[in-house]
Amino acid sequence: MKAWEFWISFFHMGAAYYAIQLVRCTLISFAVFMVVLLLRKTLLKNRVFLKGALWSLLLPVLFAGKMKFFYETPAGAMLFSWWIGIFTNHIWVSWLYLCGVSVCAARLLGKRRKLGKLVAGMEKRKLGNSDVYVAKMPVTPFTTGIFRPKIVMPEVMLEEYGEEELQTILLHEKVHIRLGHLFFYFLWDACRALLWLNPLFTIGTKLFREDMEEICDWVTIRENGGKTYAYGQLLLKSIGVLQAESEKFNMFAAFAEDKEYGNIRRRMEGIVRYRPYKRTIAAGIGAASVLCAIGTAAWIGNVSYDRSNENDVVLTYGYDGGEVTFFDNSDVLYEMISYDDDYVYVDRRAFENYLREKDASGEVFIVFGGFYKLPGFVGMGYSCCYEPGSENEIVRIAYDKREDDWRIALVKML
Repeated sequence: MKAWEFWISFFHMGAAYYAIQLVRCTLISFAVFMVVLLLRKTLLKNRVFLKGALWSLLLPVLFAGKMKFFYETPAGAMLFSWWIGIFTNHIWVSWLYLCGVSVCAARLLGKRRKLGKLVAGMEKRKLGNSDVYVAKMPVTPFTTGIFRPKIVMPEVMLEEYGEEELQTILLHEKVHIRLGHLFFYFLWDACRALLWLNPLFTIGTKLFREDMEEICDWVTIRENGGKTYAYGQLLLKSIGVLQAESEKFNMFAAFAEDKEYGNIRRRMEGIVRYRPYKRTIAAGIGAASVLCAIGTAAWIGNVSYDRSNENDVVLTYGYDGGEVTFFDNSDVLYEMISYDDDYVYVDRRAFENYLREKDASGEVFIVFGGFYKLPGFVGMGYSCCYEPGSENEIVRIAYDKREDDWRIALVKML
């Protein structure tokens, strides 16, 4: 095989390999999403921390594409395995899905980069011991950045709010950072890109952020002495201040009305529901959700195929004049053929009787061992040519394992 032929084949194989897994994950995510939305709306409607922890159920879905369930159970094979042919026989389907992943990822990362550049160009001021970036536009305070978080506040708030009010707003943004919400938002965007065929991720973005915001409000109120009335008043004041300021920016007024103030109104409803809670319980729920997600992902990995799986298959075929004369992979071959790291051992009498029954002609090849990526999808077996006429009862045939072939190593690593 020429180098360019190998690379074309390699990229096509990689596209199909990952597209098969990701589309499976997408279908599973529909079911998990429905469970999350149902529990969020019913049993956990007023359980702020449990409701937020529910979203962690979606993360392990990303690792579920190679579970053995899809191949080794009748239900899994019926529901999921049949489409391998779609992705391998129509390679454009695989590339289409991966192009969707690329477009969605580029769009989400582009938004983050654009926001980062916008914030980097803002004036930086000191608020107590913290740095804040000043937005000229009437937007609610927010924090951006994963590794170097930047807190943004509108200039109108810095000018019209008192020191205590500003410290409360600053505390709220610091709680977002401390609870890891910025990292969770990044993971959410990663799920949206990889599983882009599931529209529930787009719909659920708003609900996910609302739940994170409600958790942040509750933690801020607790750390601020449980002053729900004062906190609510601060949010109401924000509506008035930002509404008045937005009138100076007519082109942004509609945006602010629909999104900024709507968010504040929903947060007010959460503040009304606030009840004192034990910090250890809330921390325990958060830690349990993380451990549950990690544990589930580890369990999925344990019941899934590896990147490279040993193959114990034995098959034979005949080749004569450019045509395959016979092909067989029946279990009877295991009684006649065995192998180790250097040789193939063939029971001569039994195997030649087998060939006569098959009416074999031409060269006879034995294929065995090797590896596969997924059952029925991409693999490599070792092979040797059987030559009749030996007088030994057990025919020993040497073969080359080609373990040092960089192309085979590359396919295994994929």
